Amino acid sequence: MTFDDPGDVRYHPDDGCPLFSERLEDHIVAVTKGQAPNRGRFCGNCYTPLGRDTLHCPHCGEPADGSGRGALRPVDAVPQPIMDALIAQRKVESRWVTSFAYLGVLIAVISGLAIVLSIPFFRQSILWATIFYAPWLLLGSRGLAGILGGYYGDRLGYAKARAGTRAAWDAWVAER
Repeated sequence: MTFDDPGDVRYHPDDGCPLFSERLEDHIVAVTKGQAPNRGRFCGNCYTPLGRDTLHCPHCGEPADGSGRGALRPVDAVPQPIMDALIAQRKVESRWVTSFAYLGVLIAVISGLAIVLSIPFFRQSILWATIFYAPWLLLGSRGLAGILGGYYGDRLGYAKARAGTRAAWDAWVAER
């Protein structure tokens, strides 16, 4: 993919809370898995990992020498509240997506049973009921789980998680 490809551009909401950069997310995930230490050079504004020779943060554009609008010098570790905010955000998103996906599976199971039990032909023939219900269950549960979890759960989960991230970010900015 090239950088001109719209599929390569991340969503950046304009709500006063910086979205974690991909590099910061990768770093926090590696730290929480024990695959990397929480040490290095990070932007003092958005905590994106910086290279030794980096002059400006690639995420927020702040000068890496601390001469920007907030005069925040680079830090050597990502603060724990920032790490906790990303972990909490991912947990909330996951909970919403998973809940809606299971709701889709439940709807497929119940609707398939309702169809099989309400049509006299299926009640008289277990073979035809099974032939109908198996694909209904396989395709319906996959489709509804994907639609409900992947679309609605994802959007609602992102909105709820984002509200929590904004609150955590505001608390951190007020504290520092």
